[in-house]
Amino acid sequence: MRVEFLGTAGYHPSETRHTTGVFVPDAAPDDAFLLDGGSGTFRLIGRDLPARLNVFMSHAHLDHTFGLTFLYNIAAMQRIMRERDLEIIFHGDAKTCDAVCGSLFNPLVFPLPFQWQWHEIEAAKPFEVAGVRVNTALLPHPGGSLGYRFDWENRSLGFVTDTSGTADYFSLIEGVDTLIHERNFPNEFAELALQSGHCTSRDLVGAGRASGARQIAAMHFNPITLTDPLQEDDVYAQLPDVIAAVDGLTLEI
Repeated sequence: MRVEFLGTAGYHPSETRHTTGVFVPDAAPDDAFLLDGGSGTFRLIGRDLPARLNVFMSHAHLDHTFGLTFLYNIAAMQRIMRERDLEIIFHGDAKTCDAVCGSLFNPLVFPLPFQWQWHEIEAAKPFEVAGVRVNTALLPHPGGSLGYRFDWENRSLGFVTDTSGTADYFSLIEGVDTLIHERNFPNEFAELALQSGHCTSRDLVGAGRASGARQIAAMHFNPITLTDPLQEDDVYAQLPDVIAAVDGLTLEI
């Protein structure tokens, strides 16, 4: 099974990075998973997708959702090229549903007819999608955010983005095989990170160690950073199993 990084930046796209989105094309025989829907979602247009696309949303901030409008094109191309419909299911909490459905897809903003299903979830209340166990945790972030854990029979994946450096969610990611985790700021901007609800290098290292994951991918980087962000603060020396994700990266999990 593999995960693909469609976008690895936060806040806005840059010349080298689109905003947050992670794709699991073979999550189940008839289901693909999309974790957040930032600007990198356009990379799915024209792809041969299974019958269902499950979109798991951490929160409603635009860098994580405005690419959801591209799903209209993705579904249309599936119908034209593959001669089959694509069932799209959004998973998220009530606040995110209200924002995405009521604002992003408001006819005054997005005038095209577009059909999807909505599955409202509650934090810390496990559920199943296509045989995959899914659990969530509330994250400290302005407006709130959800961290996700996905458990298959023989592997697990954690997805944590847009959170300040606290240990509140460590039980969610404990023992996970692969961890995808944000790192937005170097340690010198710890105060700004706390105010904006984001992680520093120190926070990433703490979460990675707490998880015990054998594979850790950092993302949601500041879009104006042109060098490897994890070279700052000597992150590789402190967390040897970490990599800095880039757009287009594929990992086997």
